[in-house]
Amino acid sequence: MARRGQNTADKFHQKKKEQKRADLARQKADREQVADIIIACEDEASAPTYFRMIVGRLIAEKKITQDSFVIPDHRHTDPKGVLQDLKDHKCKSSGKTYKEFKHKWIVIDRDRERVGGGGHTAQDFNDALSGAKRLRVEVAYSNDAFELWYLLHFEYRNTAILRDELLERVIEKLRQKEPHKFSALDQESIKSEKMTMLIFETLLALQAGAIANATRLLKSYQSDHNPESDNPSTTVHLLVQLLNRLDVS
Repeated sequence: MARRGQNTADKFHQKKKEQKRADLARQKADREQVADIIIACEDEASAPTYFRMIVGRLIAEKKITQDSFVIPDHRHTDPKGVLQDLKDHKCKSSGKTYKEFKHKWIVIDRDRERVGGGGHTAQDFNDALSGAKRLRVEVAYSNDAFELWYLLHFEYRNTAILRDELLERVIEKLRQKEPHKFSALDQESIKSEKMTMLIFETLLALQAGAIANATRLLKSYQSDHNPESDNPSTTVHLLVQLLNRLDVS
C-alpha cells in the first residue's frame, strides 16, 4: 500500500511539474506575442500626442498593452538628435533598450533652415536617415513637416510646400471642416497637445484617404526618390498602418 501510495504521489508531483513548465512556456509565448514598439519624435507635443491617440484606441480595444508602447524622453529637436534619444532610452523597470523592441521608429522632419532661424541642415537630416538604416530603425519622415500628413487627409498634394504655407493650408482646411472647434487655431496652437487631440478626432474618419494619398505621393517619385530633396513627401502613413495592425492576438 505504501508503494502504491508513493507511486500515486510521484505521478501527482510529476504532473504538477509538467503543468508548471507548460504554464511558463505559455506565458513566455504570450510575452513574445505582444507587439511592442518604441517611437522617438522630433517635437514633444503634436507627433507624440497623435501616436498616443492611435495607441490609446488600441489599448481600449485590448489589441495591445500599455507597456508595449514607449516614447523615449524628448531631449533633442533635430533629426540626428532624435535618433540619439532613441539610442539613449532605457526602461526604468526592466532595463530594456531600444534594441529589444520589435518595432523601432523615429519621427523626423526635413524642415529646411529658415532666414529668421529654425529648421535643420540637409546633412543633419541625411545623417539621421543613414544612422537609422545602420541601426535597423524605421523612419517616419516628412518633407517639409509632419503637418503634411494632416493635409493629405483633405487633398492630394504633389507640388512643393514649405512649413508656414503648409500650416496655414492645414488650418484653413480644419476651420472649413469644423469651424466652431478650430476657430482659434493658429500656427502656435496647432502643435499643442490639446489641439492635436482635437485634430486627431477630426481626421480619424479621413485616415484611409490620407493613407491612399501618401502612398500615391511616395510612388510618384519611383526608384529615384530622395527624402531630403523631394518636397512634398512623407512616410508617416507607414507608421500609422503599422500601429493599426498591431495586435496581441
